Amino acid sequence: MKFTLDHHLGVSFCVFLLLRPTFAFFVPGPVVVSNLFRGVTVISAATVGAPFATQPTALHSKVHKTALEAVKFGIPFTTAAAAAAPPIADSVAVSTGVTFPSNKLLLAANLLPTCIGFYKYEYGVSYAYGTATATTAFLALRAIVAIASPSTFTSVAQLHATAILFYGIRLNSFLFYREFFNKRFRLMRERIEQRQTDKEKDTGWIGRVLNRTPFILSCSLLYAGLAAPSLISAKIIEIGATPICDMALKAYKVLVGLTWFGFSLGAIGDYTKSIVKSKKGPDHLVTGGIYRYFRHPNYTGEMIGWSASFLASIVATVASNSGISSSKMEVFKVLGPLLGLSSLGIVGILFVLFAATSNLEKRQEEKYGNTDEYKKWIKKSWSGPKLSSKAKTS
Repeated sequence: MKFTLDHHLGVSFCVFLLLRPTFAFFVPGPVVVSNLFRGVTVISAATVGAPFATQPTALHSKVHKTALEAVKFGIPFTTAAAAAAPPIADSVAVSTGVTFPSNKLLLAANLLPTCIGFYKYEYGVSYAYGTATATTAFLALRAIVAIASPSTFTSVAQLHATAILFYGIRLNSFLFYREFFNKRFRLMRERIEQRQTDKEKDTGWIGRVLNRTPFILSCSLLYAGLAAPSLISAKIIEIGATPICDMALKAYKVLVGLTWFGFSLGAIGDYTKSIVKSKKGPDHLVTGGIYRYFRHPNYTGEMIGWSASFLASIVATVASNSGISSSKMEVFKVLGPLLGLSSLGIVGILFVLFAATSNLEKRQEEKYGNTDEYKKWIKKSWSGPKLSSKAKTS
């Protein structure tokens, strides 16, 4: 296929993007646009008689080199890039047009669900938790599927995002079950809401909103940080920096596997305790099944899952290719904000889970500490990481 005027215009835009990097560039009309940072050629429906199509190609480095030579020797950009590019027919593939989620979309995905905390305070740390993380992971998964070419890393990255999506959906389904089928839990939630309402007494509607706003904002930031590792994988794929080191890929696989293990452990723990207590009574001490080894598998599972997810993003970042950029530092600059957000998320959730484990340990000791069953149980089972006694009393 011969290059048309539209094709030349497209290559010109390629060079412009090279000189002024951007990840969200929209071009009206039936033109060809090549994103050199990922080496992707996009062909309009008017040109090929089909929906917008994208496909990773091997031409990005050649076009990149030719474009730079054109700048050096004064050759017209369109002529130089056109000479370097292969026939357009070789670069056509189906695409959904989905790109990496915008900052506004990510803000909405995490802030809007958490605003339910204005209605019910406890919902801000329960349903909002599951909804925000699942929504963000879904956006990451959708982007990975849309922009990625088949490879080991992209396949595992999809599993990574799916693990977080699974966690959010599973958590909300369990909360929904307890909300409507567990009277004791429903009464506990009502007590939490009543305590919060008492604190806000006589403040009015405006005072209630102002009082809960810091809580809403901090929770939404936490949830965004927890799901950020899946976004890091999507961004790495988008900028063409997919890791190729075998050792790094193996480590990434193991960590994503541990993410699934942790979230599955938490799910088994939640459902085991609910089933046993529904049969033997709410005051029964659950020591069988998974509880034989983990005293608090829901908390321990979350610690393992979120920690492994965070470490997976670190491995992917460190092992990422520099692609066609001049240095790996450019990749780190692109991923820096997401890495910072992810770091806040893991620190925040581990502190919450450590504290929750310590408090539950204390309550169980007060309630069951004098029983032989409890004494035998704590000798053979693991509580999971928790805050020390000094940290709790300080």
